[in-house]
Amino acid sequence: MWAVATLGTLACAPRRIHLVVNPYGGGGAGLAALEAVTPVFEAAGVEVTTLMTEYAGHAGEYAQTVPLLDGLVGIGGDGTAHEIANGMLRRDPQDRAPIGIIPAGSGNTWAFDLGLESAIGAAQAIARGETAPVDVIALSSPDEPQAVKEYALNICGFGLPAAVLEQANALRWLGSAQYELAGLLLILAGKTRFGATIEIEGADGEIATRDLEGFSFAQGQVNMHMGKKVPFAPAARMDDGLLDLVLVKKSGGLDILRANALARGGSHLDLPYVEVVRCRSYRLLPSAVSGMERSVNLDGELLSDAAPFRATCVPAALEVFAGRFNTVPMDSSGELEPQLVMALLNLLDER
Repeated sequence: MWAVATLGTLACAPRRIHLVVNPYGGGGAGLAALEAVTPVFEAAGVEVTTLMTEYAGHAGEYAQTVPLLDGLVGIGGDGTAHEIANGMLRRDPQDRAPIGIIPAGSGNTWAFDLGLESAIGAAQAIARGETAPVDVIALSSPDEPQAVKEYALNICGFGLPAAVLEQANALRWLGSAQYELAGLLLILAGKTRFGATIEIEGADGEIATRDLEGFSFAQGQVNMHMGKKVPFAPAARMDDGLLDLVLVKKSGGLDILRANALARGGSHLDLPYVEVVRCRSYRLLPSAVSGMERSVNLDGELLSDAAPFRATCVPAALEVFAGRFNTVPMDSSGELEPQLVMALLNLLDER
């Protein structure tokens, strides 16, 4: 097993690693990234064993079952990282190795917050043996926190985050526009209102119970950005042992559009109906127990029939290859989409 000499650096650079690649993902982006990073590992004297995935979930199976080398690295996006993390966390703690991600997906949000913004940069950090411990979210049944159903590296979203994901999965042919259209369709259909009782274990260990009706988002995050690198929890840190639970306590279409547009620059927290609670864990019991009231969005993966649930921060659960953690929220509020939305909302406010 690895010994840590100083925080963020292995006792020695890895000599042998697995690279898990989806040969069909991203229109061949995974294979292109593999070709680009191979010379980096060769120059550093790192022996690479490539594992090609053949079906959904295969990356996680590799992470859980292969005889480990000095590290197991995926080439892909947030979905690949989610699979590999879950596979590694299913092993006994003494039978784990550092994991990593070389960004080659559509979002690459987790890699971005790890400070790995390019495939070459990620490969260089891995070859140097730069690692850090990061927290994860453990999703379990409400009264059995040790019976973990699945882990998340980034987000645990209930309400609209899960409903949008389910709708978007039917619109994959639209590419990156699928999520925006999915959200608009749900707003037009009036399917944005959710209710739940949330029992929160705060940073100080105190328990507080909240009854929320008519809310749209209840999203726990380990790191600051969500999909498309939106800083939905701009104060969240990957290694502080806490979750940032973001609550959007209104469910009207205009309120949701305003919160989402402002979130592109992190200023949604100035809205009176948006709240962030820093906590160790939270227990969520939906008011209804059918349809999307039972689904949860974990790192962009939809878990049906997951609610009610408990989301718990597991501190330093994984050792990961990383650069310097990104602690500055990305500001994309000046892009065309949020500018158009805010212009429309301002016109409506003036009427």
